[in-house]
Amino acid sequence: MKKTYTLLSLSIFTALYSLSSQASLQQQCLVGVPHFNGEIIQGNPNDLPVYIEADKAELEQSSVARYEGDVNVKQGNRHLTAGMIEIEQAGKDKSTQRYAYAKNGFDYKDNLINLDGNNAKIHLNSKDANIQDANYQLVGRQGRGTAKEVELRENYRLMKNATFTSCLPNDNSWSIDAKEMRQYIKEEYAEMWHARFKIAGVPVFYTPYLQLPIGDRRRSGLLIPNAGISSRDGYWYAQPFYWNIAPNFDATFTPKYMSHRGWQLNAETRYLTRIVEGKIAAEYLNTDRYSDYLETDRDRHLLYWEHNSSFLKDWRLNVNYTKVSDKRYFNDFDSRYGNSTDGYADQNARIAYYQPNYNISIAVKQFQVFDEVDVGPYRALPQIDFNYHRNEILNSPIDFSLFSQAVHFDNDSALMPTAWRFHIEPSLSLPLANRYGSLNIETKLYATRYQQKRGKGENAEDVKKKVNRVLPQVKLDFQTVLANKQSFIDGYTQTLEPRLQYLYRPYKDQSDIGIKQNNNDYLGFGYDSTLLQQDYFSLFRDRRYSGLDRIASANQFTIGGTTRFYDEKSNERFNLSIGQIYYITNSRIDNNQQNSTQGSSSSWALESNWRINKKWNWRGSYQYDTRLNKTSLANTVLEYNPENNNLVQLSYRYVSQDYIDQNLAGKNTYGQSIKQLGIAAAWELNNNWAVVGRYYQDLALKKPVEQYLGVQYNTCCWSVGVGARRYVTSKANQSADEVLYDNSFSVNFELRGLSPTDHKSGIEDMLKRGKLPYIKAFSLY
Repeated sequence: MKKTYTLLSLSIFTALYSLSSQASLQQQCLVGVPHFNGEIIQGNPNDLPVYIEADKAELEQSSVARYEGDVNVKQGNRHLTAGMIEIEQAGKDKSTQRYAYAKNGFDYKDNLINLDGNNAKIHLNSKDANIQDANYQLVGRQGRGTAKEVELRENYRLMKNATFTSCLPNDNSWSIDAKEMRQYIKEEYAEMWHARFKIAGVPVFYTPYLQLPIGDRRRSGLLIPNAGISSRDGYWYAQPFYWNIAPNFDATFTPKYMSHRGWQLNAETRYLTRIVEGKIAAEYLNTDRYSDYLETDRDRHLLYWEHNSSFLKDWRLNVNYTKVSDKRYFNDFDSRYGNSTDGYADQNARIAYYQPNYNISIAVKQFQVFDEVDVGPYRALPQIDFNYHRNEILNSPIDFSLFSQAVHFDNDSALMPTAWRFHIEPSLSLPLANRYGSLNIETKLYATRYQQKRGKGENAEDVKKKVNRVLPQVKLDFQTVLANKQSFIDGYTQTLEPRLQYLYRPYKDQSDIGIKQNNNDYLGFGYDSTLLQQDYFSLFRDRRYSGLDRIASANQFTIGGTTRFYDEKSNERFNLSIGQIYYITNSRIDNNQQNSTQGSSSSWALESNWRINKKWNWRGSYQYDTRLNKTSLANTVLEYNPENNNLVQLSYRYVSQDYIDQNLAGKNTYGQSIKQLGIAAAWELNNNWAVVGRYYQDLALKKPVEQYLGVQYNTCCWSVGVGARRYVTSKANQSADEVLYDNSFSVNFELRGLSPTDHKSGIEDMLKRGKLPYIKAFSLY
């Protein structure tokens, strides 16, 4: 433990006291490459004049000219200098062919490449050139090497007995020797035959064929592998292969070997057209050999599909589907497609038709939950929604809207009922506004009909076959903005934005919707309703529950307000929002007191953001339970972000045990309050070194939740990153007082300079890793 604190403290201390470099690594690397000066000339070389300067010139008849002593030949973008150059010309008129021969040393430059060598033959009627014993360097980007013979053509360069590296001159960190190398100019990649990869001049491996990008264009081929060791996975190695199928279609295949588990095959395909974009991914492990995984089915897999399309002008299709083989998948495997902290995976699809005043959609929805429950959530198959809205109906200031829905609910458990729900929700609103404020008067009607069917199981409970529910609602919402340019802080403008809302909805017993059971597996909230978490902004919501199965009664006032401070440039620098609901009568959904509000008021809810200055941000939220007379929820984040990705973030999160018990109907698997303190730091120490440290401590358990330390070293032509991580995990048949950790170490190596834009510090990737990844504090601007 002490070692972890020491490493994190050292990284933060070093970060805070390091000096910023004058130029980024990318800028420094580009300084070391040649750049083309002047305007690039386009056109046919036959139409471009040839300019020659020399100390001495000899003309032999009309076809040969010899130039000696500091010879300069210029044609378009090409510039050739040498001690002696011969120009030969043959043919007449349009068939005239002109060649330039440089002997005994030359220097050649154009807008794509710079070369120096022994002998050169340049065709002045085309962009062709043949060169011997050359040293070359790409223009405007990293890439250099040598070649025994070079053929320069308009679309490619062919090199014999050649070398290539993206390292700058005098840096031989890595290079590739090839018997033959073909560099494609427009496609921006190089093919190499009989290639040997060298590190510091020492051959590391040989391949008969190798393909390497030399630009920003995507190319098929092997990507840089990742490797590491974990107490859960053992030694592991992942080797990605990228397949550029088409300009709008690609795939990445990543076999991964884990010594404790076996081979895992991962694949991701992306597609993009004018009307559609999406991604399909899969992960598959045939037999999980991990000893703590006790399931009989050792097959572990994941399927992910994200799809968004717009077609026939007014139609939209959206798919978000994640399916895993078992509830422990995201706990046992690191995946970019889900996280164990999410608690569930979405599986839904929706097709919709849009018009200016209305839209209609058909959807299917279900969830795969990761908790160990006997009864899982309902799926909606299908769900049909219709929305209609029109302003100023019948030439009046009244707006009309209509929401309607038909949905069928089904469940995997034979004990649970199935149902059709038909719902219609018309509303009329009268918005009134002047310079003093605004008042919105709204009336709404909830009309719902259920057709329920008893579960097929032998012990399934009976349900009422038909249930009708009609609930009217009236809401008055008043808001105003009071500005004071002479605030108590000099130079700042303060606003006061009070808000008052009255909401009325009568009570109706809804215990006949779904089953009346209220145990640890089914909380009695109907088919798609859950109790919503309360914060300041939720105080002004119409309903306490998500979904439509539980619409609680309401006879209440909500009082709240926001104050904001603006600086002289009208930038918001601080805000504070506070509010509370006052119940004239308790809000309830049935005769169970546990589903009713307790007391005459809700918790006080506060939200605040403070842009202290350009480098410091603070955010906090707080809830005080007036019934329990204690804090129920609190969190705060303080972030120091002086420039770019450099940051230090302190965070604290608190949830009282009473609040957890109240919202989970007594099912508290945590057993106590949640008190978590976190610190995250990321810093570019200089252009070469970047460090990220993260530590989250559970103060209630007195144990760390997650620890991470990552360091990356970057140069112009290579980078290496290492990461050490320790976090809380779980296993089957784990005892209640047992805390398990997974310890891992990873390393990744990357070749840099192959693209002009690949000089990132690595901080962003390191911040994303982990069960509790970095989340940027809210910024006012």
